[in-house]
Amino acid sequence: MVLAVAFLVLATIELVLNLDDVWAFNAARLSATDLAAPSESAGAAGFAPVANTLRYLGLRLTSYYLADVLPIASFIAVFTTLAVAGRSLEILAIESGGVRPIRVIAPILATALILSLATAVLHETVILRADRIWSGQNHDRESQIEFRNDSFWYHNGGTITNITHADPETRTLHKVEIFERSPEGRVLRVVRAERVRVAVDGIWHIEDARIWRFEPDDIHAEPTLEESASVILDLGALRGDLLLGADPKLLTLPDLARYLDSDPRVTPAKIRQAWGRYHQRLSSPWLVLAFALLAMPFALRVDGRGRIAGPATAAVFTLSIYFLLESIGRALAQEELIPVGITPWLTMALFSITAAFGIFQRAR
Repeated sequence: MVLAVAFLVLATIELVLNLDDVWAFNAARLSATDLAAPSESAGAAGFAPVANTLRYLGLRLTSYYLADVLPIASFIAVFTTLAVAGRSLEILAIESGGVRPIRVIAPILATALILSLATAVLHETVILRADRIWSGQNHDRESQIEFRNDSFWYHNGGTITNITHADPETRTLHKVEIFERSPEGRVLRVVRAERVRVAVDGIWHIEDARIWRFEPDDIHAEPTLEESASVILDLGALRGDLLLGADPKLLTLPDLARYLDSDPRVTPAKIRQAWGRYHQRLSSPWLVLAFALLAMPFALRVDGRGRIAGPATAAVFTLSIYFLLESIGRALAQEELIPVGITPWLTMALFSITAAFGIFQRAR
């Protein structure tokens, strides 16, 4: 219920604040639909804006908010459950009957553990897929990005592209190799350039390129070389926006671990960002369990007098401190003042131990 209410509130905020983005998303989807199915019925066309808006909200809420909302929903749900039980004197009745508080707490923590495991699966399936779709990296089987230690490769149909670095801010691809192949798999042309500018309409502008042309029917023929060539390519199949947004942080956790272990030749700042993202994704599902534990000492302070404002305020303040320390830790890690990846685990362990101590004190 908490998660559903949170999503309704976030969806309303998104519609109000990002109405222009919703409209642009609708227009793009409708254009694509018209190209794919120009004979679409009027009824289906009338429903399309609603379906596209729901798709926009689903992708936006899942990719941007779901990973952070799940632990907070866990915190609020546990706090509300125990606080309501305290106000109705259920906790007092349980203690008066000689039942130890752990008998009440254990099932809640067991449920939170199960939800944490489910969240870990959700992160690597639904949330990761939404992230890829939102960033334009949702590939089919015939078009995929493969990251290596010094570059990334993009394979789509008969074209293979190798790119060392992509800069989405300037819409520039650096150190690019384009291999064009025949249907039989033989190389027809190789284009190499230090920089490729990708226009908004998808046109690739290549300056000072070196182009090798091969004779596919004669394997002994020498290739022809053209130096300092200017090329304008309509490589819609290469999906320039996808390549500009190529990010190893959108790999699955096993693939991301292999990429980081391969000693990638990128800037230290990007390596730290990737390692930070890896540990954040690895630790995030366990926040569902940690936040459930963290809510308990505050909720157990609510009794029959119904004074919930004090514990609720203290709980919100504690959550604020948690996120503040985590943000400070990430900033310090980026500045190389502390090891990358230690912040989420250390912060979670510190607050979990403190919460466990608070529950122990309350049980006594």
